[in-house]
Amino acid sequence: MSEDSRTLPGNSLKCICSVYVPVKNVLRSAEWWQRNFGLEYAVPYNPAEFQIILKLSDGQWLHLVETGEKIDSQFPDKAGFPMFRFTFEVREIEVLYNRLQVSDVQVADLEDRGSCGINFVFYDLDGNKFDVNEAVNAHRTPEEVERLKAQLFQYAQ
Repeated sequence: MSEDSRTLPGNSLKCICSVYVPVKNVLRSAEWWQRNFGLEYAVPYNPAEFQIILKLSDGQWLHLVETGEKIDSQFPDKAGFPMFRFTFEVREIEVLYNRLQVSDVQVADLEDRGSCGINFVFYDLDGNKFDVNEAVNAHRTPEEVERLKAQLFQYAQ
C-alpha cells in the first residue's frame, strides 16, 4: 500500500493550532490582547506580513491579520442569534471576567450553561465576538462549583 492511499484511523484531527482574526490595526490589536489577556508574541513581528502572531498559554497561535475589508467574524444561527467562531477555555473565569470589566472591555453577562460550564462573550477592538468557557464541574470540586454559582448567579444554597 502506498503512503498516499493509507486510510487514517478514526478521528485524524488532533487540535486547532492557529486561529485567524481580522483586525484593522495589528499593532493596536496586539497591544490590546497583551494588556487584557497577557498573550505574548509567538514569532517576531514582520510588518511586511500584515499580521501579528500571538501565543495562547497552551501553545496555539492567534493570528491577528490586518484587513482593509469590513470585519464580520460572526454569523447568525438558524434562529438569528449572532454566533462567535470559537470559544476560549480558561480557569478562574470569574477573575478574568472581573478584570475585563474593569478594563472597559465589552463583555456580556456570565451564563451558567449547565454541563458545558460557565461562559461569557466579549468583543475585541474591531467588534469580533468571542466566547469564554470554564468547565467548572471538571476543574473544581462540587463545593467550589456551588459557592461560585451562588456568588455569580445568586443561586439559593
